[in-house]
Amino acid sequence: MEQDKRGRMPSLLHASARGRNRMQLILVVSYIFLFVLGLIIGSFLNVCIYRIPRGVSVASGRSVCPGCGSMIHGYDNIPVLSYLLLRGKCRSCGARISPRYPLVELLTAGCFLLCGVRYGISIETVLFCAFSAVLVAVAFIDIDTQEIPDRFHFIILGLGIAALFLVPEVGWISRLVGAACISVPMLVIALATDGFGIGDVKLMAVSGFLLGWKNIVFAALAGAVLAAVCALVLIALKRKTKKDKIAFGPYLAIALFTAALFGDTIVSAYLSLFSL
Repeated sequence: MEQDKRGRMPSLLHASARGRNRMQLILVVSYIFLFVLGLIIGSFLNVCIYRIPRGVSVASGRSVCPGCGSMIHGYDNIPVLSYLLLRGKCRSCGARISPRYPLVELLTAGCFLLCGVRYGISIETVLFCAFSAVLVAVAFIDIDTQEIPDRFHFIILGLGIAALFLVPEVGWISRLVGAACISVPMLVIALATDGFGIGDVKLMAVSGFLLGWKNIVFAALAGAVLAAVCALVLIALKRKTKKDKIAFGPYLAIALFTAALFGDTIVSAYLSLFSL
């Protein structure tokens, strides 16, 4: 009996090692998949960022060169790779293609990868990958137009409703409080002083419903600090003046994505300093 136990031990250890190796392989493959998926979604977001403010449908028509209007073929529309192979120029007219296109693709891919690393193979990864994609589009459209189209607010609201059932760890009370605790004061400020855009208010309302009240409070504070620091730097470099408006959406987007991934950890660490 003792000999049988000794004989089983190596086989059990080998089986455990094989199981760990298999799980690690699955994770690596899932990370690669998320990164590639992010590149593809990022390419679509470039279409959204360009077309939605212009009132052009994102569902119909092939992409064209903004310079000459020639149709961009599929082999010239491979995320990042096509930009590198064409050296950032249109194949037809040689016009310079903005480096923002591969930046959006890489940024989205990076966000998807971070979601996968943070949450693993889970429903949270799916929800927050979608959330990050919306935030990327919101940030760049707000930079261009200082407006956030309502369709993105509805998408985030839909994610929040899905999370209400799929991620019950954040209760509905926390979500309802999160939807109001930042957006309502922002709305008052927006109406009284024009200090915020209504799109920013809506963004924080629906994001608060998705993330819960603790994370949305952290996101609001982090976004405000980040915006203030960047504004001071721009003023110091004479790129902006005190009278110029800046798009708040990009800073909120960065803060909201940070809150989605690490908000609970950061808030808990902060509260632990005061033994709360």
